[in-house]
Amino acid sequence: MAQYSAVGSDHHIAQGASSQRHEYLLGRWIGALFAILFRENAMQIDEQHKEGISVTQSKTTKSTTHWLPRSVLASALLVFGACLVVPLATVEAQTAPAAYAAAKNDPVKLRNFLFRMPKGGDLHNHLTGSIYAESYLGWAAEDGKCWDIPGQSISPGPCASEQVALAEVFPGGRETPRLSVDPMVDALSTRNFRLREESGHNQFFATFARFAEASFGRRGEMLAEVTHRAGRQNIVYLELMQSLGMLEAAELGKATADLDAQLGQRVDYAEVDKIAAAVVAQVDAMEAKARAVNRCDSDAASVGCQVKVRYLAQVLRTWDPQEVYVQTVLAYKLIEADPRIVGLNFVAPEDHPVALRDYRMHMQFIAEIGTLFPEQTKGITLHSGELALGLVPPENLGWHISEAIEVAGARRVGHAVDIAHTPDLYPLLKKMAAQQIMVEINLTSNDVILGIKYPYHPFELYMEYGVPMALSTDDEGVSRIDLTHEYQRAAQTFDLSYARLRSLSRNALQYNFLPGDALFDDTYKGKISGPCANQSAAEELSSGCAAFLDASEKAALQWDLEKRFAAFEASFD
Repeated sequence: MAQYSAVGSDHHIAQGASSQRHEYLLGRWIGALFAILFRENAMQIDEQHKEGISVTQSKTTKSTTHWLPRSVLASALLVFGACLVVPLATVEAQTAPAAYAAAKNDPVKLRNFLFRMPKGGDLHNHLTGSIYAESYLGWAAEDGKCWDIPGQSISPGPCASEQVALAEVFPGGRETPRLSVDPMVDALSTRNFRLREESGHNQFFATFARFAEASFGRRGEMLAEVTHRAGRQNIVYLELMQSLGMLEAAELGKATADLDAQLGQRVDYAEVDKIAAAVVAQVDAMEAKARAVNRCDSDAASVGCQVKVRYLAQVLRTWDPQEVYVQTVLAYKLIEADPRIVGLNFVAPEDHPVALRDYRMHMQFIAEIGTLFPEQTKGITLHSGELALGLVPPENLGWHISEAIEVAGARRVGHAVDIAHTPDLYPLLKKMAAQQIMVEINLTSNDVILGIKYPYHPFELYMEYGVPMALSTDDEGVSRIDLTHEYQRAAQTFDLSYARLRSLSRNALQYNFLPGDALFDDTYKGKISGPCANQSAAEELSSGCAAFLDASEKAALQWDLEKRFAAFEASFD
């Protein structure tokens, strides 16, 4: 067996591959068989002990039973079978699926494999929640801001009593007590929340108000951070949720909106246009700053410069109806005004009393205003079904997902974990599969906020019914995770194959809101449609395929992902 070891030559490894597979399967089969026999014998011993019968001699048969040699034999065969696994893993690591299989039960190896694996994108992530607490503390320290001790939050300077100047404690020095910083990080994230009396739900949503002050004037740095982190993980694309202009829209709605007026006359659209123009200018400035921070025009450019970014206008749904209505108008206006803003979403806790009370009305807002912006309705994704029994009364469960799809016209839904409470569960699943309504899966977020995880998470149900899914982070900074972490969690929790992980990666681009036709008929099978159907990412493009990719921003980015997969998979040859 030495010739097939990790230090063996490639030639010897190739020669031994077939025989090793047979040895491996035989060893595992024999080991498993004798393990079963040994377990049955052990169970018989236990029963004999319970009945007061001697282990060495039965009082009824008077015959001697030798248990030890059989157990030793079983153990030896188990060791023999396990030994045969080692060379097989070495051989199979010559392909990406085999390398994944070999790393699957080793969290350290699996993390590295998935970190390097191309990931299409993160479609469900809030920009402010994607920033790690340390960044907020550093910016606040540079900007002369304070830590409010009673409120456990960042506040503007100058610092008053019971406030500490962050510049004095962050990042700190030799004489700075470490424990002066650690509680701040905990307060601005869900780190260590299980060691405190605060629920994950309450701690999660409390963080946004606590670090909000530090975000002012730092949008460019925030964008630089999330793109750099994405680039390091081989992520191609981000759709970032942001609320620029929404406060101004809400104030306009509070002051002037008349929801009883006719459609199209309920708000001053000229004023909304002014807000939209200001938002576009803010996005320009944010992106320029991010490019400067990431040195995108230099030889030392960050990997984040290669990540394509688009935005979702997020409407804050816990405010008054007039405020929500005008925010929704602004969201549509932004999609119309700037191709970088590709969709809208409704955000803030879905279990908030106002969000629950007005949910149906909000869906009607989206549908009604959408009749004035028909092209912009292609970019509707909604938080729906981010609820759990006990968090809200049962009457609030099981209908938000269908309302989002059937009334508001959502093309994607985020979270969607309360689907088990849907009376027409199976018709809804079939409809989502048939209409290709994608679910944005946020495993860590659902666990922390709602306490929903395997086996109560509907991931496998969606997979069973062919409902498309993509993995996302929700708020990676608050949750102290990244997208690779979510891939690893999914892989280990649901025992996913490499093909399934690759499909989840592809889905993030197949169902994003970029313009143009999609590349795939089937992301799991890798079935490409249209002019590129017979093309390989490793080949030179035909003229027809090249023209198709030139005409579709979505398909062009998908082709880039396929080229990355080709390079990644070739690295195991």
